[in-house]
Amino acid sequence: AILLHGADWFTGFGTNGATGLKYIALSGHVRKPGVYEIPLGTTVRDLIEQYGGGITEGRALKAFAPGGASSGFLPASMADIPLDFDALAKAGSMLGSGAVVAVAEGTDMLDLARNVVTFFRNESCGKCVPCRTGTQQFVTMLDKVIDGKGTEVTLDPADDLAETMAQTSICGLGQAAAIPVMSVLKYFPEEVEALIKR
Repeated sequence: AILLHGADWFTGFGTNGATGLKYIALSGHVRKPGVYEIPLGTTVRDLIEQYGGGITEGRALKAFAPGGASSGFLPASMADIPLDFDALAKAGSMLGSGAVVAVAEGTDMLDLARNVVTFFRNESCGKCVPCRTGTQQFVTMLDKVIDGKGTEVTLDPADDLAETMAQTSICGLGQAAAIPVMSVLKYFPEEVEALIKR
């Protein structure tokens, strides 16, 4: 299409200072999951409501991952953020693979983070120690908290462990594996505290 219509045609698409079109995979608790070609800069809220048909069962949006699970989970209060590289980088996230995951109210965010980091642990090639043992450490910590055996200090190593993995893992999997967990600790601390108190 760019060859047929020219570069100016393509850059005529986009909003919020971003230009062009992007394929976005939308999944999670949406009525119409799928792959959509959208103008860069479309907000997450518009993607979910206009393209995805809204959240399933009439529930409210609780959180979303803007660029796949490794981009972390942002709260629904940030759903008006544009899907473009700069805006998401400024928000401390990333567009990444362009795979938006919508999360509905009623979802246990710590359990969701455990699910994702367990997947990363299982996908690790095991070549480097930070990824191989770091992902396992996160799974162990989260299991402990979710199983009701955690204390106020169970998650204390999380910051240092995440930083070590980000700085020393060989590939992107190990470098990003802690992001989902750390985003839940940052944006949904009350859920974590409630689990520990319980």
